Amino acid sequence: MAVELESGLASKNAEVHVVSTDPIVTSSAPAELAAGMSTARKLFISTTVILMNFNVTLGSSLPSGAGDTLNAHFGVTSELQKPLPVAVFLIGYIFGPIIFAPLSESWGRRPVFLVSFGIYTAFTLGCALAPNWPVFLFFRFLLGCGAAAPQTVSGGLFCDIYPDLGPRGLAMTMLGLTSNIGPLVGPIISGFTSTKVWQWQFWSALILAGANWPMLLFMPETFAPVVNARNLKNATETKTRQSAATSVITKAQLSLRNRARILARPIRILTEPLVFFTDLFILYQYVIYFLYFGAYPVIFRGTYAMSSGISALMFIPTGIGGIFAIAIFVAWDKFHRRSVERGRPWALQEEYRRLPLACLGGPLFALSEFWLGWTARPTIHWAVPALSGISLGIGIDLTFLALNNYLTDAYGIYSASALASSVFTRNIFAAIIIPLTTYPLYQNLGTDWACTLLGCLCVALTPIPFAFIRWGPAMRKRSAFCQQLARMKDEDEGGNMVVPL
Repeated sequence: MAVELESGLASKNAEVHVVSTDPIVTSSAPAELAAGMSTARKLFISTTVILMNFNVTLGSSLPSGAGDTLNAHFGVTSELQKPLPVAVFLIGYIFGPIIFAPLSESWGRRPVFLVSFGIYTAFTLGCALAPNWPVFLFFRFLLGCGAAAPQTVSGGLFCDIYPDLGPRGLAMTMLGLTSNIGPLVGPIISGFTSTKVWQWQFWSALILAGANWPMLLFMPETFAPVVNARNLKNATETKTRQSAATSVITKAQLSLRNRARILARPIRILTEPLVFFTDLFILYQYVIYFLYFGAYPVIFRGTYAMSSGISALMFIPTGIGGIFAIAIFVAWDKFHRRSVERGRPWALQEEYRRLPLACLGGPLFALSEFWLGWTARPTIHWAVPALSGISLGIGIDLTFLALNNYLTDAYGIYSASALASSVFTRNIFAAIIIPLTTYPLYQNLGTDWACTLLGCLCVALTPIPFAFIRWGPAMRKRSAFCQQLARMKDEDEGGNMVVPL
């Protein structure tokens, strides 16, 4: 039976699909490929991409801990230019996802990870050897482009190897933890290693990237259509009767029209309300999160006269908050699973699997803004405003984990494109807002009123996950992507499936 698809992959009950613009007959199902993997192999794959994600997110904020040394070397004195090393990295995040995510749904996960991490490693070295400020910023931009794949493709990879939502949710949780811990570790590394020689922050990042490469080189492909296309191609060497199918695969791979549709998928999926409002909520918290890499030096070095390295340590409570968020996430997952087993009606609704955590995370994130703003003053001990990071870490991690898991569960094999749209939109705004607002905001309004303004805006967005719980099922019913996945799940297992794109 024919099923119209935007991607080469169907459901766990479907037969194998190969990306094509023409109908092709395929064989083995994604769930069968996942079932054929051992637990140890899945753990190895998950660990590889989670560590890779830690590496690239660490690189995003790396220069912020050694700003004085870096600016002195390149002769940067403008307050608007000082945040640019972080901002241009985030601009790279804009372009990387819209290329790597859809290509991972066509070429496979492994080639995209290899190319992406290769770019990241090469331009980490390039930043250390940059001869001047413009070249350094250009290399930071390319570094951000290369860092995009782990942020966007990992969700799709976890869908490949974990058909069960429980293990997949745990893997996404650890990915989310490294997404928020990595940027916190970056300033600490640079704050202590680059006080005299600014390049040492990038030498340190290269060492960490080098440790990740052996694992990546041994990581297998996980995307079912690519694996089966490869198996079919191998079979044609001994079975000439399959040569026609192979020519169709070759034609599909060379189809420019098909390639354009794949690359446009993150933009098209952004028009869906579920993705748009998720992106809006995450975008605001993300912008504030990276705004703090410029604001914390203003607050703690200005108010409490701390050194670069010591002020970077003020990010530690945010990391502690992230660990608390993981504990809350795991506890909720167990509670929800028990409720499902007991047949509780509310637990059987998909929206209650993840979204209540975002309902908690939003208010906690807003609380951290008011806490920091009204306690960061010379008459109050520095530990009091620093501890606001715990609420910040819990809030942003719960929000990211809940909403990203929700998108991954809702969009399945299309989750790489859904997550790419999120990364794309939030980095556009972050790249524009951070260099233009960080110094003027805190300098003109002061820490108290600047944080109050940010907190009030955050409060205005907190109803979004509550609205998803109420109207999420209706949004998914109107989603072309979600309904396509639902139709694939209803397909009978018998016979071959014809998959035109």
